[in-house]
Amino acid sequence: MADRLSDDERRNDRPLVAIDDMPIPACLCDAAGEIVWANRLWRSALSQPGISATAPVTTDAVPNLRAHLREALARGVPTDFEVTLHDADGRESVFLGRCAPVANTDEPRAVSMCALLDVSGMRRREAQLSFMATHDPLTGLPNRRMFEDALVRAVARARRGKPGALLMLDIDNLKSYNDTLGHPQGDQALVNVALLLQTHVRSGDMLARVGGDEFGVIFEATSLGEAAEIAERMRRAASEESFVADAREFELGLSGGVILFDGDEEVHVLMDAADAALYEAKEDGRNRLVVRDAGATPTRGADARSAARIRRALAARRFRVHYQPVVRLADGETVYFESLVRMISDSGDLEMPSSFLPATGRLGLMPRLTRLVVDEVLEALATVAAARVSVNLSGSDLLDRELPAYIERGLADAAVQPSRLAFEVAEADAVAYRDALPAWLERFGSEGCSLVLDHFSAGERGLRLVRELPFDQVKIDVTTLVGLTEGPGDPGYLEAVRRVVESHGLDAVASRIEDPEVMERVRAAGFGFAQGYDIGRPRMSPS
Repeated sequence: MADRLSDDERRNDRPLVAIDDMPIPACLCDAAGEIVWANRLWRSALSQPGISATAPVTTDAVPNLRAHLREALARGVPTDFEVTLHDADGRESVFLGRCAPVANTDEPRAVSMCALLDVSGMRRREAQLSFMATHDPLTGLPNRRMFEDALVRAVARARRGKPGALLMLDIDNLKSYNDTLGHPQGDQALVNVALLLQTHVRSGDMLARVGGDEFGVIFEATSLGEAAEIAERMRRAASEESFVADAREFELGLSGGVILFDGDEEVHVLMDAADAALYEAKEDGRNRLVVRDAGATPTRGADARSAARIRRALAARRFRVHYQPVVRLADGETVYFESLVRMISDSGDLEMPSSFLPATGRLGLMPRLTRLVVDEVLEALATVAAARVSVNLSGSDLLDRELPAYIERGLADAAVQPSRLAFEVAEADAVAYRDALPAWLERFGSEGCSLVLDHFSAGERGLRLVRELPFDQVKIDVTTLVGLTEGPGDPGYLEAVRRVVESHGLDAVASRIEDPEVMERVRAAGFGFAQGYDIGRPRMSPS
């Protein structure tokens, strides 16, 4: 059989001409599933040692092809499959295949056709996107998103009788190290610490970089004493290690908090408890560990003071909502505002969320704060007729059975259309409280409220959420996602993530645009919507 059709064959066999000219490998098969004709791209794609371009082609080159062909014939409809092939040099290619019954091909023996689409490049890109979305680009360790996902699974296993422990670690002196030697040397110190910590992590445990100079470890199937012993070895090793830069020696201590969990804890509460233990270690002199059960209630130092001041602020309603615009880049129009809460301290200063939100969640005060925010937002919407505003929901909010009815009563009392209200849920909370989300999405989505997935990662868990749940919009923290503030970034990667979101029919918003350089890269990546300080700073009113 010739590799290409002769001129006579091309004149006399138009259907075969069409198949021969197809830009993908294709073949025709008989009722037994044997190939009776193949186009030139099929032969080229499936060339193997001992098979020439003119040799008979068999189904043996594609595993299980005969079975797929017979299935298509038996069902009378196209059958799809996936196959991985290797060339003579061992290079791997992935193909999506489709087998379908055919007729009138001018090849009397042909009763079915199979075509292959090479998706190797797409799969490699998907793997690269997935890795970049779940790993820290500097150290190569899992990032916070992957860490929180693993913690959800570890807590679930703990409920089945395999308790674990969570360790949060922070490098004590990295800021002075950076100030003295510069950020490149600081980055190298981070890499060195990561390598040192890896030598102490057991097989099956997870070490991740969860923040700028913060690391986390999940200890599986362990006791509090065993986890504390490993954490102490890590702390001691770091304190004894000298980091040399510019012919000078520096010491970097570690502070840490170790929390035992047995499965009864909520993930965000567990993280807050470990962070509280970590910062208690720092307040008590640094380069030390604080170890406790997750259920233990911190009563000392900053945590006790935080509890008292937050309760006083709630009682006096000393919280204020600010509004940051989300802008359509094509015309600069504000499409809606995100509500951001601030606390007024006892001295009258305005405190940012990072100073009170973790403790608010840990103390079980989030329901009161969320209702206060909802009240202020609805009052603002009633005053500013054209505005639309989003409210952030925490994991505890999603579990609050009375909150939806509270919001609906507020909308009715304020005479505000539900379409002017949106809700934002962080990906980590959406994963941790996946079972609670559908009721929220169905209830408020049917009323016209927009639903936003915040802090989206391009990993499998984020993709599963946008595939399976009816969100309207996805916010992508571009600064965190590709490290744009620390390196050149990758506009191609940004564009790929945007396309993934938009391929599911959702709007992609680039968030945390804090300087013109990042804004340039966001525009180059084709984003239609953006939010951040370089776009518009939070303001007192959504107008």
